Amino acid sequence: MKRQTYALFRRWHRRAGIASALFVILLATTGLLLLASGPLGLDQKQWGGAFIAKIYNQTPKSEPAGIALGDDQWVVLVDDLLYIGGADPVTLTPPLRLAAKDQRYILVANDDETIIAMADGRLVERLQGVNFTGQSPAPIPDNIRASILKRYRGQGMPVSRILLDIHTGRFFGKIGTWLMATASILFLMLSLSGLYMWLKKPNGNRTKSA
Repeated sequence: MKRQTYALFRRWHRRAGIASALFVILLATTGLLLLASGPLGLDQKQWGGAFIAKIYNQTPKSEPAGIALGDDQWVVLVDDLLYIGGADPVTLTPPLRLAAKDQRYILVANDDETIIAMADGRLVERLQGVNFTGQSPAPIPDNIRASILKRYRGQGMPVSRILLDIHTGRFFGKIGTWLMATASILFLMLSLSGLYMWLKKPNGNRTKSA
């Protein structure tokens, strides 16, 4: 009976070890990189792109809306952020309705608010109501859309933050957290089963091997 129990534990231990090997490699690799993040400059390096933006919820909830002002200049609303020129975006509640440009200012409006900005996008004033006429939204050219979405997403996330989230499983969402929890249980059970087999090794082999 003891031999059968020992054999059962040995088989389970071997299979669990194979199943947990991927987790061990992942944790060891990310752990080493995190320890070396300072010398490698991983806190300063960024990873970006559509995949990272999706993982970290940097993807717009709605389709961008834009209005052409001429000379390849556009005002673009992404969710509630309005991009005018090269300045930082200002907030504007959707929908985007009108935009106009004169020699000095750019005017942009939704249903009940008007934003007055400089040509480079710096905010001048917010006014209640809409008291001007202008251009209406139109399809945004691909190059303009890509440029605005790149600004919306920012430069990405620090590599060290991404590695930490992979290490803890948060990078993969709820399923990642559960997988890492499962891996922790596997490691604990492997330790206990290994200790049991060492203590219960049949025929005195444990003493001889020691």
